[in-house]
Amino acid sequence: MEEKLIPVVCPWCSVGCRFYAVSVNGYIRRVEFDYDHPTITNRGKLCPKGVASYQFINSPQRLKKPLKRVGEKGEGKFEEISWEEAYGIITERIKEIKETYGPEAIAFLSSEKITLEENYLIHKLSKAIGTNHLDFPGRYCQYSNSPARTAVFGSSAATNPFEDLAKAEMIVVWGHNPAETAPVLFGQYIEKAIIDNGVEMIVVDPRSTRGHKYASLHLKPYPGTDLAVALAMLNVVINEEIYDKEFVQEKTTGFDKLRESVKDYTPEWAEKISGVSADDIRKAAGLIAGKRTAFLVNEGVNQHINGFNLSLAIADLIAITGNIGKEGVWSGVFPGAQCGFCSAMTGIAPNKLPTGKLVTDEASRAELERLWGFPIPDWVGFDLTTMIREMGNKIRMMYMVAGNIAKSAPNSGWVREQLRKLDFLVVQDIFLTDTAMYADIVLPAAAWFEKTGTAISAERRVQRSYKAAEAPGEAKPDWLIIVELAKELDFGEFFKYSHPDEILREINSVIPVFKGATPEYLAEHLEGCFFPCSEPGEGTKILFKKGFKTADGKAHLQPVEWREPPEIPDSEYPFWLTNFRLVGHWHTLTMSGESPSLEKRWPEEYLMVNPKDARTLGIKTDDLVKVSTRRGSILVRAEVTNHVREGVIAIPNHWDNNFLTLDEIHEKTKMAELKAVAAKVEKVEE
Repeated sequence: MEEKLIPVVCPWCSVGCRFYAVSVNGYIRRVEFDYDHPTITNRGKLCPKGVASYQFINSPQRLKKPLKRVGEKGEGKFEEISWEEAYGIITERIKEIKETYGPEAIAFLSSEKITLEENYLIHKLSKAIGTNHLDFPGRYCQYSNSPARTAVFGSSAATNPFEDLAKAEMIVVWGHNPAETAPVLFGQYIEKAIIDNGVEMIVVDPRSTRGHKYASLHLKPYPGTDLAVALAMLNVVINEEIYDKEFVQEKTTGFDKLRESVKDYTPEWAEKISGVSADDIRKAAGLIAGKRTAFLVNEGVNQHINGFNLSLAIADLIAITGNIGKEGVWSGVFPGAQCGFCSAMTGIAPNKLPTGKLVTDEASRAELERLWGFPIPDWVGFDLTTMIREMGNKIRMMYMVAGNIAKSAPNSGWVREQLRKLDFLVVQDIFLTDTAMYADIVLPAAAWFEKTGTAISAERRVQRSYKAAEAPGEAKPDWLIIVELAKELDFGEFFKYSHPDEILREINSVIPVFKGATPEYLAEHLEGCFFPCSEPGEGTKILFKKGFKTADGKAHLQPVEWREPPEIPDSEYPFWLTNFRLVGHWHTLTMSGESPSLEKRWPEEYLMVNPKDARTLGIKTDDLVKVSTRRGSILVRAEVTNHVREGVIAIPNHWDNNFLTLDEIHEKTKMAELKAVAAKVEKVEE
């Protein structure tokens, strides 16, 4: 039996680590570190999930044949059927629902867990059917930061390669725990920058994280009050005139309106709201303004109703301190999953075309119609949040690929009741997920290692990952399922693909920023290229060197106002509840929960509680406690620790946390409140 070394991209986070899968006759035996390509992101290193990355594909729980529901929604009773029957049922129901309610009654949910090519085809199929109801679960990941940065800079993409972190003088880690959620990024770039180059670090997080020991300053705001801290920093930088005056004068607009909007948000005001001392806020603002600063933000910034305002404030702060468009800085969207950019950059959104243009742009729509050969609807569709609210009403059918919203969306109990209201639900995935339990048809998909495709990391690095294993049973790659279903729907002439290379070549011609990311170039250069890449080998490492992606080429500073979290602790629910991620797990445990080595080391959820609060509650480590909010309650074990401040409790978000979270949304971004709700804790007698 000959061992083959197959180059793959790790399927977990968006750092974009590469390694070799050691494959024998279609089975992966182990992984080997890639030391052959020194320019790859991970430099031969892997985290616990990377080492265990392929285990889930061998789970006995893998879906192997199409399934048809035979019981009530949510009961999980299914019978196996053929692919022919599955396609027949789906085709019949799509045509029936279109005829009865119109194509606007059908919605698609794509995913960050599938390839660039597959996201592109899902977008194309939705448009062929005639609907713009299209989104992906990243709505609950980056849809505060992304539109905010776009408003200021004209683009939300990451500005620099990770290697530039070593050239910074200051790194701000805000609402992000890369030491645990992106360990290779932290170890190979942030930690090295601090130890080898003397780079300083500021951490803004209500918890003490694994990387906070390196921080010269750790600000611990109450969950959801970071905005007050950011507004006060802007107040300090502007009032003390320590902003980059030349940069503001030459490369920004809107400074006077920004100054007026933050004039009353003093550090003393912010201290009363956030619990962060005014002196620390002043110190942090001075350090950021006085040094070449990189900003790393993530869900701790994004997953709040006031996260859009916070993201605007951080983008304004980056701009007025001149920390953008040059070496030694880093800022941008940091997708949770490896292929977050694969969804975003193929226009998986209710108002976008895959070219990035708006569906309401007649000229852009006409050009795409010429390339694709069929008409494209011109109306703005529903985002994921609105889709869930309209299930059983304006949305009668959903087609979901590799998404588990029954567990990942806020207020899970309510989401599951909404899923029951759909006339028809198709779920395409590798396991029978919580969401699949509500499906009428479940389609078995090939997992990441079982197909060839393109991934895009958080530093805009476009890379190819190659098939290293055979899919179990009758499972098929997501791209092939879409192609075969399109043929059943009489769209075969528009979906003539027999290999992902053919899809990527079409992407090269349709989406300008990927023109040079050809399958041939990516096969010869495993390190990939940085988009925008106009020609093979001509990627863009640093954005905004010559101006911003706005009409006038300047950063458009945005006035920002304070906005309270929607729920504040009171006498009945006295604690701030937030959540976090563990190094050994990912999202809703769909893959990591089926990886034996990860499941063994990180077997269950728990509640972090401060020692002073624990004494008041009469609980100690390992006691069983009931955590409740106004949406529901869960039982967990307590961990008494100084890693959370008084008045704050925290739970890993991989298990049942979202039965407690709040589905109230921001009016513009439709972001829900996932990280700051009022809760109470009670000891449970065993």
